[in-house]
Amino acid sequence: MFILLRNVPIKRKLMLVILLTSSFALLLMGSAVVVYERLTFRHALAVNMSVLAQIIGSNSTAALAFDDAKNAREILAALLAENQVRAAAIYDRNGRIFASFPQNLPIDQFPARPSADGHKFERNQLVMFQPILQQSTRLGTIYLQANLGEMYSRFRVYGLLLLLVGVCSSLAAMGLSARLQRHISQPILELAKVATAVSERHDYSVRGNKHGTDEIGQLTEAFNEMLARIGESSAALAASEEDLRLANKEKDNFLAVLSHELRTPLTPALASVAMLEDDRTVSPHVHRELEMIRRNIEVEARLIDDLLDINRIVHGKLDLHRQVVDVRSLLEHEMQNYCAGAAAKKNIRVSTEITASETHVFADSSRLTQVFWNLLQNACKFTPPSGAIDVRVYNEHRSIGLNKSLPSQDGESSLAQLIVEIRDTGMGINGETLPRIFNAFEQGVRTRDRIFGGLGLGLSISRAIMELHGGSITAASEGKDKGATFAIRLHTVKPVLTDGLEEPPTPPLGRTPGRSLRVLVVEDHPDTA
Repeated sequence: MFILLRNVPIKRKLMLVILLTSSFALLLMGSAVVVYERLTFRHALAVNMSVLAQIIGSNSTAALAFDDAKNAREILAALLAENQVRAAAIYDRNGRIFASFPQNLPIDQFPARPSADGHKFERNQLVMFQPILQQSTRLGTIYLQANLGEMYSRFRVYGLLLLLVGVCSSLAAMGLSARLQRHISQPILELAKVATAVSERHDYSVRGNKHGTDEIGQLTEAFNEMLARIGESSAALAASEEDLRLANKEKDNFLAVLSHELRTPLTPALASVAMLEDDRTVSPHVHRELEMIRRNIEVEARLIDDLLDINRIVHGKLDLHRQVVDVRSLLEHEMQNYCAGAAAKKNIRVSTEITASETHVFADSSRLTQVFWNLLQNACKFTPPSGAIDVRVYNEHRSIGLNKSLPSQDGESSLAQLIVEIRDTGMGINGETLPRIFNAFEQGVRTRDRIFGGLGLGLSISRAIMELHGGSITAASEGKDKGATFAIRLHTVKPVLTDGLEEPPTPPLGRTPGRSLRVLVVEDHPDTA
């Protein structure tokens, strides 16, 4: 029942409560009247029948003494005036029926022998046995059977009266409840409307009307106070969010300017070190120092470039200059120029397995090179001496019916994916850290000693670059000291052909034999110029 009333309006709930309460009170009162009437009626009937049995017994002593059955029947015939008596009989001292009433009732309808003295109620009738005495001598027994029909007639009358009173009281209760329940439901409904207005319009300035000092009034007052507190908190939160949006805009601007300003003075320093390294008159000792200076300048420049890249990614300004490029040549170039030397210093074995037949993708070659450089640098950095780095390049062909290849702008799309896997035997990644390694400024192991250095931006930038290319980068590791595997996935395209031949790779920048070069340098930084 409570489940059915869950969605009923509060007005109807209150009205139903009043009706049920009044109906239950009437039912309880009517039941009490019926029970009381039943008890009193049965007691009164038993008393009346006992008195009647005594009178009949006193009048029939002579008939029993002189064996006058006719006189006994005449005495019992007087019971016609008693509507409640259904049957009566006089038994002699031997327990045989001496006379009966009514005379047309068969003898077998009477008890064969009298039972113990007293009365009892059986079904819808009263059965009584009383002794017939003459000077303390028992001459016989009188039997009376009384009907309880009058009592049930009264019950029917009481039921009709109770029904009539119940209908009238219900109508009256509905009328009264319709007027009285407003004092309870109206304030609650007003609070509900205020809550709806707050929810829909987010207007915390509305307030509920207080109609009294009872519990509903206290609820209204507490509700209004809550709205005031929420309004204050909302205003403070909005102001804080605006301040934060501006603690972010200024930070991004500052980071962009700072990164640029930090990058600018490194350019002439790096150029000067490079010129000094090319000077053959420099002693080997100084040459080693210059190499150390150059290496640290390049690391510093890379960190600043990462900061600039992450700033561009945050603002959605990382532009791609895409064309059809051969991933194989890019990867081989990276391994020869960046990975071979670093791996040789730590005696790390590097192996390459290229089984892919389709290696062309529509990508920004410089950004793709940056991703390869980040992964190879991490593999060399986190792999201990005498470890191993394995690079695999292979294709995965997709089903035509299930996966559609991505369209390209400069070449037809292919039904194959290019996967580049870089696996190392380094320190590995534990299960807790693995989901976070592509987050910005995340370096996996958070320790104070910072053994490996860096800002933890390389993987975050690499993931952003791959997503901009419509590809993906994933990491896997079996745990600490069990190495790690990074996989790059890109959609392949058909190579661009010129006169039926594949377009040759762009030659590296440098001096063309037999030709002189004139270079125009435009630079607003004097040292760089």
